[in-house]
Amino acid sequence: MTRTSDNSTTRARLRGLVERDDQWATLETLLTDSLSGSGRVALLTGPVASGKTELLHAFGEACGVSFVKATCSAFERDLPFGVVGQIFHPLDAPAEVGELLDDAARSADGPTARQLHALCIALMDLTAEAPLVIGIDDVQHADSSSLHWLLYLIRRLGQVKVLLMLTETASPRAAHTPLHTELLRHPHCRDVQLAPLSALDDIFEVPQHAADALVLTGGNPLLVRSLLDDQRLCKPRDDGGLVIGPGYRRALVSCLHRCDHHVLPVARALAVTGENATRESLGRLARVDAETVDSALDVMNEAGLLHDGWFRDPAARGAVLDDLSTQDRKEMYLGAALLLHDEGAPATEVAPYLVMADHSENPWMVPVFEEAAEHALRDEQIDTALRYLELAHRACVEVHGRAAIAAKLVRVEWRVNPSAAGRRLGTVVPAMRAGQLSDRDVTSLVQPMLWNCQVDEATEALERVRRATTSSSGLRAMELWLACSHPTLARRPQSEPAKSRTVSLTSGPMLKAVTALANVLTYGANDASATDAEHVLQAARPSDSGSWGPESAMLALQALVYADRLDVAARWCDRLLEETRVKNLAVARAFFSSVRAEVSLRRGDLTSSFEHAQNALDVMPAGGWGVALGLPLGVLINAATRMGRHEEAASLLEQPVPEAMFQSRYGLHYLYARGHHYLATSRHYAALADFLSCGELMTSWGVDQPGLVPWRTSAAEAWLLHGANRDEAKRLLNEQLARLGPDASRTRGVALRLLAATNQPHNRPQLLQDAVAVLEEYGDQYELARALADLSKAHQALREHRRAWTVARRAWHVANVCDAAELCEELLPSRGKADAEDAPVQEKPVDPIATLTDAERRVAALAAVGYTNREIASKLYITPSTIEQHLTRVYRKLNVKYRKDLPADLHSYLPSTA
Repeated sequence: MTRTSDNSTTRARLRGLVERDDQWATLETLLTDSLSGSGRVALLTGPVASGKTELLHAFGEACGVSFVKATCSAFERDLPFGVVGQIFHPLDAPAEVGELLDDAARSADGPTARQLHALCIALMDLTAEAPLVIGIDDVQHADSSSLHWLLYLIRRLGQVKVLLMLTETASPRAAHTPLHTELLRHPHCRDVQLAPLSALDDIFEVPQHAADALVLTGGNPLLVRSLLDDQRLCKPRDDGGLVIGPGYRRALVSCLHRCDHHVLPVARALAVTGENATRESLGRLARVDAETVDSALDVMNEAGLLHDGWFRDPAARGAVLDDLSTQDRKEMYLGAALLLHDEGAPATEVAPYLVMADHSENPWMVPVFEEAAEHALRDEQIDTALRYLELAHRACVEVHGRAAIAAKLVRVEWRVNPSAAGRRLGTVVPAMRAGQLSDRDVTSLVQPMLWNCQVDEATEALERVRRATTSSSGLRAMELWLACSHPTLARRPQSEPAKSRTVSLTSGPMLKAVTALANVLTYGANDASATDAEHVLQAARPSDSGSWGPESAMLALQALVYADRLDVAARWCDRLLEETRVKNLAVARAFFSSVRAEVSLRRGDLTSSFEHAQNALDVMPAGGWGVALGLPLGVLINAATRMGRHEEAASLLEQPVPEAMFQSRYGLHYLYARGHHYLATSRHYAALADFLSCGELMTSWGVDQPGLVPWRTSAAEAWLLHGANRDEAKRLLNEQLARLGPDASRTRGVALRLLAATNQPHNRPQLLQDAVAVLEEYGDQYELARALADLSKAHQALREHRRAWTVARRAWHVANVCDAAELCEELLPSRGKADAEDAPVQEKPVDPIATLTDAERRVAALAAVGYTNREIASKLYITPSTIEQHLTRVYRKLNVKYRKDLPADLHSYLPSTA
């Protein structure tokens, strides 16, 4: 029988064998020799799943002569002559051969040399006329009796027509066996090596797929075939990459189970401990010596299961972990945690293994979990910190320690779920009353207690802390926070007025923020407090590791809002909101959305205000807001009222609110919004009652500043609309103006607008023009539209019809930008109706420049012709920072980004800038 190399290659490829042409040719040569009467032995060796079995079966079926095969198994090593029986059974051997096998198998001392010789002679007789190919797979697992028979047979093959093919999984550090010794002695024995595949271009049509598959499989044929099956059976990936499906995972685990018994424990230990595992740690976890670890790693590397000692893909590691039972996996994770702890590894490395082991029964784990929780908080991984603290609480057996951890759990959970934190207070309050908590822990519980309307418990906590502590930055911050947010519980020292208080550079963000807010609420807007608030925002993050969390940033933002630094507050809100979105910090996001809604409301951007407030309540539902519900809900009601959506505002007012809210600063926002809803729906006395209630509370609390709630102007408006007491309205307005002083502010613009209504018609235009100028400067578009509307009416009363129409048209444009539909209809009813009939979307101003205030037009005109901010400030006698604020609003209204994009039509306004 003559075979060429080309024919060998063709036959191998027809059988679906890749890169096995040389091995197939070698086997054909050996078969040719055996057919001529000179028996041959081929030992097919290679890593696990390298295709040895496939090559053996494919060649045996294609060889053209009789083929018998036997498969060895480690589970059948105790079955005497199990392999020999698989060979003789299909050959129809004489009955005496079966009897000989039975006798040899029953022998207590093992087969005798005479029995082995007789079995060899029997096989030679059977092949005397008909050649035979024998395939024995996984010969390393053969039973000892069959192995002895093979050794006899190999020595006698020289004169028979037999090709004996053996497969054996290569083990880099395996001991030399008698079979290997026998094969080396005889020239008719050949070693046929099978290496992993080196190229997959003929298997995968896409070149990149071929390259990726080689990386994932290391050329292991079984893994390659399984990966191909995954591509056919699984849903394709969106990016067109290779799919790693269940086939690949099963094949990899199968390879590990087919390796020597010591490989699988090391692979599991490697999957549990991670990429940085050492020989020693793997050995301790797998309970083998270092030499065995090296051997196992070598086997897996050569088989393509690992690359440089680590899994080729996360899916491979996951498959090994999934192959473990739940209990075994937990035990291995616990073993890894103990190992790391004994080696002095940091808590951040030990704790994750304890979590995966779901084990927290030993006292040594408590400090590990607590330290890991602190690190997780600093990294803003709040859910992870909560899990660690819960396990620490479970593991702790000491009473005071459990109470301290429970208090910490309340503080941390408050950042992700305030209402859930409130439920935990039920177990913490008894511990506080039993004296099991430190003063620091008790202080940290005051805020969540008040947030969840537990006023009596918070009062107890405050009394204890005040008795135990005479002076500390923590208590000082607490007292100032109470004075700002829950004034009825505050105890402010009379000898130290808030304005004289200073904070050092080493003070925490909470103390700095609350000091800035206290100064604004007590003494009004000032540059120093605004600067301090910005310093806090530059340093504070949404989830500071301190007990206050995002509260310090929120208080700093509110200080800026109440100080009328709306542009600055808006920039910081947007920056912090983006950070909270990226890091998925829901509570902080709700806080900052609420403040951003207030900023938009005060700027007259009603749609944006409504959206931000609604987002705040979507991110954290009403139940989670506690007493602070008045912040987002008040803005939502106020925005809906100003947009003319009175039914929606009324439905929002039907939502239950906690009674404790009305004894906090948050209740003022709600009362103020409810009053304006009543005012807009002609319930003047009800509105007046809410505004006067705001005044009484603010006066008694010592926070009577219009930046918080301008109750005097609103009460005056209620009197004016009712028409019952114009003198009282005028008194309130004059009192408000006197308290404001000469400095301009939004409240001053509103007060001037309302004061005009109490004056004679010929005096009104001047007061209203002053109001317009102030409101233009501070950018409150809604109040500006109202001031322009009143100015139009004033001109109309003086029969200045052309001027009245011009002002009314501008007022309509401004109100339309605000989305104040009711005010638009009041200004130009016919136009409003036409808009409603002609299109479902409200008409935007035809000329965007018409939406600019006079001050903004003057600044924009000079900027359009090339003046710098400093030059414009010099010409208009205002500060460069005011110029910057004006330009920011101009860019937004005109929808441009740069000075060079300003429209040329602004040049026509240059004469008015001189």
